Amino acid sequence: MNEEIRYDDINSALQRLSLTMDAAELHGTFCGRLSSGQGSEESQWMRELIGERDEANLQARDDVMLIAKLLGAMVEQLNDAELHFQLLLPEEVSLVERTEALAAWCEGFLYGYGIAVANRKENPGETERELLQDLMEISRASFEGEESDEDEMDFIQIVEHIRMGALLLYEETHPALATPVNPQLH
Repeated sequence: MNEEIRYDDINSALQRLSLTMDAAELHGTFCGRLSSGQGSEESQWMRELIGERDEANLQARDDVMLIAKLLGAMVEQLNDAELHFQLLLPEEVSLVERTEALAAWCEGFLYGYGIAVANRKENPGETERELLQDLMEISRASFEGEESDEDEMDFIQIVEHIRMGALLLYEETHPALATPVNPQLH
């Protein structure tokens, strides 16, 4: 992704489009849908989530294009062999606000994943069950009190756990897209 997509820009676009979710929840929703492996047309997701917009409204069109760019960047990141996928969370805000955003991201993931697999016949695998259980727990997270360095480290570890879990689930549900590891013999 050449140009960084910022949390605040997505949040502003969502507000202008009168959508009730924030940037973290939207990102989680897209990630959940993508990680389901159920395959669906991304443009259809956009219509389901955002609805039809007046093409004459240039701001709305720009906002929808920004969200589409976020989705495209996420697909690239999830397929990146270098594991560059990152959760879209606010930066430079309090730990309370970041914890709320992380909980919203998890709620979004669960929603997107749940919608995508609602009619699936097979039972979830162990990795899938564990990740979904973790996300359910984290979606209820809150933070109160004084922030400490230890709290900050715990938050970073939880974000990394979710990030790696989402990547692992995506890889399991998209085996053909996974980049094989080819060791070089010298």
